[in-house]
Amino acid sequence: MVSRGFGLLLLLAFPHSVFAETLYASPLGATQGPCTASTPCTLAAAQSRARALRRNGDMDVDVALREGTYRLLQPLQFSAMDSGSPEHPVRWHAAPGAHPVLIGSRAIAGQQRGALWVFPIQSADDLSSVYLDGQRREPSRTSSCSACKVDAKGLSGIPPATMRMLQVGSMVVLHVRWRDFRCAVTALGEDRVTLAQPCWHNTTLDSQSDWRVASPVGKYYSGVDGFENLVGVPVEPGSFTVDTQQHLLLYRPRTDESLLHAVIEIPVAEQLLRLGGTSDAPVHDLTFSGITFSYTGWRKPLSDDGYVGLQAGYVVDGEGRTALPDNGEGMNRIGAAVQVDTGRNIVFDRDTFAHTAAAGIAFSRGTHGAAVLNSHFFDLGGGAIFVGDTEAHPAHPDDKSSDFVIDNNRIDHVAQIYRDNVAIMAGFVNGIEIAHNTISDLPYTGISVGWGWDYEGEAPVQSSIHIVANRIERVMLQLADGGAIYTQGTSTPDTSCIVRNAIDMRHSGEGNGIYLDEHSVNFDVEHNVVLGSWISAWAPWSGHLRMVFNWTDMTLGKPDKLGVTKVWAPNFTGLRVLPAQAQAVQREAGARSGVVAQVAVPVKVRAGCLSGRIDP
Repeated sequence: MVSRGFGLLLLLAFPHSVFAETLYASPLGATQGPCTASTPCTLAAAQSRARALRRNGDMDVDVALREGTYRLLQPLQFSAMDSGSPEHPVRWHAAPGAHPVLIGSRAIAGQQRGALWVFPIQSADDLSSVYLDGQRREPSRTSSCSACKVDAKGLSGIPPATMRMLQVGSMVVLHVRWRDFRCAVTALGEDRVTLAQPCWHNTTLDSQSDWRVASPVGKYYSGVDGFENLVGVPVEPGSFTVDTQQHLLLYRPRTDESLLHAVIEIPVAEQLLRLGGTSDAPVHDLTFSGITFSYTGWRKPLSDDGYVGLQAGYVVDGEGRTALPDNGEGMNRIGAAVQVDTGRNIVFDRDTFAHTAAAGIAFSRGTHGAAVLNSHFFDLGGGAIFVGDTEAHPAHPDDKSSDFVIDNNRIDHVAQIYRDNVAIMAGFVNGIEIAHNTISDLPYTGISVGWGWDYEGEAPVQSSIHIVANRIERVMLQLADGGAIYTQGTSTPDTSCIVRNAIDMRHSGEGNGIYLDEHSVNFDVEHNVVLGSWISAWAPWSGHLRMVFNWTDMTLGKPDKLGVTKVWAPNFTGLRVLPAQAQAVQREAGARSGVVAQVAVPVKVRAGCLSGRIDP
């Protein structure tokens, strides 16, 4: 990579050339054939044809997706057989002027029944994410219950009015501090419910890390947010209930909705693309551009495991757990509409991820070299982008993912169901550039990097973490103990930085602007504008932190836990008017209108972070 001031100059991804073979796909394409412009194919047929061309030695192959909606009941799977080369990647992209949409749902038309619309459903349907006219529709929910008491089997002290709305299969929804929980009702009593196991058991597990403090049995528990999957008819316009006997979804329309548009989308597929390689045969040199990925489901929370959030979209599940690992290893992650495992040089560019039950895209299991550029993520049930895993020292070093570029994306209104998720979550990675993204409207943290808290030892567990020139606002709207930018873990010295970000916490909830939590070590934090909050580096076991030349409107006292390796000055606090240099940081941060970020292949993140230091 090369620098332009403090920022990234991302090089042209691929040379301009005339492709030797362009294949065409359309929603109503043929299941076999040449896949030409005059006779387009289905996606599966185009993939088969592309593989054959590559086997025959064709160097340049691309697949152009025509306008329309492509319904997938199963994900389109890519392996090493679908790969290109750094000089000749296989490109899957929108045809000129087209806006192809890949969806994992089925459409169901409704009928009017009195004041309601009714839709026939199947008993196995995932109704956590239902969409009408391109908008998420929420299940009816009871009011909160601050008096609900916790015991080993479930909850008691539930008001009679709430009990009358519950059934077996109803879902309790609650959060405590930074954690989110959902467990199903398995039995009803007079004023109590029994909740699914191991879900309810797993919510209260503990370790030296004191996970129980943020659980239903911890000191911060203040009741449940409510119950979903209710009996009866929906009361609030725009909400629904389910008649499990007649297999009907009952929807109360809003005043601006017409029966002419009474068609709902119910997700069927949990994934749309799955790229999976092996260490000996990785999936590599593929690009996907101009494609929308929408309407996916995620059924796991409906199981006895429920949803027991640990932090940032990683969950506690499985039978027989007696404690949680102190370092958080061994956790599973929320599902994603697009999953990349053991990939090389995988690029998503100018794509859209919207209307999903779980997360947008995830890269893991030894993926080396990937980029997400110029894309928009919104209305997701989980987080937008996941990178890496939670194992600090895998048995094989190549299993730790590396070299990611996440640049010029817009991420807003994600984590709509699973509120502990974040916009961009990076576990342990060696090399990631998170630059010029605009992030807003989240219940929890904006950007999170690292893992392990204080239980991974002193050796570096990550390197080259570069968080540069992002714009983050309106985060921490529901949960607590997070921030606009959140870090964990020891980085290799002189490689990691958080610089020139514009953070506005004035309309956020409880949280920090930049939160160097627990064992955050070896970060350079400078020239950030942080409004309505400040930088936290509270843990005495964090250190080698340089936090200088940052601007804030907050009036601050002495920083806590100074330590001989934490440099806290100079910074500029209590500002009523930002100086010109701080205003320049604000102007230049975030996704850039009219600028198309590009990336060189093979994707590689430089070791050191060019912070662009300037005189204050």
